[in-house]
Amino acid sequence: MLKDIEYIYAVYLERSFSKAAKRLFISQPSLSAAVKRIENELGVPLFNRGTNPVSLTEGGEYYIKFAEKIMETEREMREHFAALAAGGSSRLNVGSSMFFCTYVLPDIVEAFREKRGGASVTLSEGSSVALSERLKDGSLDFLLEAEQPDKNAFESAVWTTEHIILAVPSSFAINEELAAYRYSFEELASERGNAPAKPPVPPERFAGENFLILKKWNDLHRRAMAICRRAGFTPKVSMYLEQMMTAYSLVCEGRGIAFVRDTLLECLPPTDRAVFYRIDSPESKRDIYLSYKKSGTLTQIQREFIEFMKTAKLPRRGGKSGE
Repeated sequence: MLKDIEYIYAVYLERSFSKAAKRLFISQPSLSAAVKRIENELGVPLFNRGTNPVSLTEGGEYYIKFAEKIMETEREMREHFAALAAGGSSRLNVGSSMFFCTYVLPDIVEAFREKRGGASVTLSEGSSVALSERLKDGSLDFLLEAEQPDKNAFESAVWTTEHIILAVPSSFAINEELAAYRYSFEELASERGNAPAKPPVPPERFAGENFLILKKWNDLHRRAMAICRRAGFTPKVSMYLEQMMTAYSLVCEGRGIAFVRDTLLECLPPTDRAVFYRIDSPESKRDIYLSYKKSGTLTQIQREFIEFMKTAKLPRRGGKSGE
């Protein structure tokens, strides 16, 4: 049957029996006889031989549609067994930030492995620039990151959307002045996805406070500086840091104010050592993308992971203080 499909598909692609015969390295009479035999077995002609170039009949269009499905199934099967022979059929490499690799992806990977019946998944932390390079050279299968990589080289789909918020040490005196805008951890965590109960804070109210800002290569640095610039001030930066979670930990120690992602409220245990403020700025909303290379053929496990991520949700670890 596969040989029959190969013959019919070659004529369909070349729109010519003579060109298809050359493509298949057989004589034209042999190809014509093979196609005629197939048509006799099916009881309908597949090609209009009176047109130039040769065209498909209605039956031929139906045949090609299903032939392509069969060829795709065969290709998937060959890839699966090739990967199995190489020992890599159940392996995935996913790159992301330290936050996602620590608090988000482990639960997602565990659920994926349980649904699939096993898989070996490697999580790699790094900057978006470094991880994009690894995605390009094939050492990563997927990248989960706030910054969308090169659209010409990668396919990307929005996985979730998050908002940038301000985390402020609860001991800071300015919180008393801003009670109308202030959220506790539990208040903001329970509100995520719902209409805000409190207005966004004017960022300029914090112009005199010390800020903990991420380094320039980080998307959160660009957004933080743009938010402050739009509010008419330059932040007083006491420390530049590599990781958002380091900044958040220092907020809880009372060292300064930080711009953080609101998704951390779904992934971390509650605390009363920090309070939070919403921000109304174009830079405060950002999408999280799942990206992979455009070139090359996806393996079975890669296709399964893409489908799984369409319905995967952020893990929720938060509870009441003291739990």
